[in-house]
Amino acid sequence: MPFNFGFCALSAKTRRCAIRSPLKAKLRRGEVVWGTFVYEFGSPVAPRVMKAAGWDYILIDTEHACLGIETVANLLHVSATIGLPALVRVPETQRSFLSRPLDAGAMGLMIPRVESRAQAEAIVQYTKYPPLGDRGVILGNAHTDYTMVDGKRFMRQANAETLLIMQLETQAGMDQMDEILSVPGLDVALIGPFDLSTSLGIPGEVNHPRMVKAIDAFLKGCARHSVIPGNFVTAVADGHAWLRRGMRFLIYSADFFIVIERSRQVLAELRGGRRSRGR
Repeated sequence: MPFNFGFCALSAKTRRCAIRSPLKAKLRRGEVVWGTFVYEFGSPVAPRVMKAAGWDYILIDTEHACLGIETVANLLHVSATIGLPALVRVPETQRSFLSRPLDAGAMGLMIPRVESRAQAEAIVQYTKYPPLGDRGVILGNAHTDYTMVDGKRFMRQANAETLLIMQLETQAGMDQMDEILSVPGLDVALIGPFDLSTSLGIPGEVNHPRMVKAIDAFLKGCARHSVIPGNFVTAVADGHAWLRRGMRFLIYSADFFIVIERSRQVLAELRGGRRSRGR
C-alpha cells in the first residue's frame, strides 16, 4: 500500500521521523498544493477520477455534505490504494469525529470554526498520540494497512505525518488568531471565506475590502507563527490572486460544482456552434 507508515527512517534517539506523506512533503518544501472537495460523489470511483484529473489531494467533506463514515472509509481505502492523499473535513471538534477518519486512513483533517486556543489544543490532543496528545490507539486496521507494526515507532511516524488544518472563519476566530496559530502541531490555517464574510456582516462578498483586510492580517499571522496559509476559491482568477499573495494550501470548488461548471462551458460552445451553423 502506498501509505504504509512503516518505521521511522531516523534513529530513536532523534525522536523524529522522515516525512513520507507526499502532501506534507510538498508543503515542507514550500510548494503550493491544489485540491478539491469530494462533497456529493461518494462512489469509490471518485478518488480515481480526481487522481486522473491531477489534483494533489482530495478533501472529503462531512461538515456540510451527507457522507456517512462508511462512505468516507471506502473513499479513503481507494485513495490509499491509488496513492492520492485524502483528507477529511470533520463536522466539529469532538474526539470521535477526529479519531475515526484517522483510524480509517485519512492523511489529515480539517476542523471548521476554530475560535480559541483551548479548542486548538483539544484538536491536537485528540489527533496526536502520546507524548504530543492523547489519541486512542488501535493497530492492525486500515491506517496501518492491516498489518501489525511497532506501536512506538508507528505513533511517532503518525504524529509526524498527520496534517492538521484549522479553519478560521468567524470574527471570534480572527480575534483569537495569534493564540490559535501559536498552538504546536498546527500545520495549515485556512480561511473559510463564506462563513467569515457572513460573520463580518458582508455575506458572500469574499473580495470586499473588509475581507481583503482580514485576510491580510491572517497572512501576516501565519507568517509570524510559521503556519501554512490556505483558502477556498470558486474561480480560477481568485485562485491566482490568492496564490500571488502567499496562499499555499488551496482548495478549488467541489466535485459537483466542477461538473456543473464544465458542463455549462461545453454546452455553451456546442449550442453556440449549432446556432452558427444553422444561420
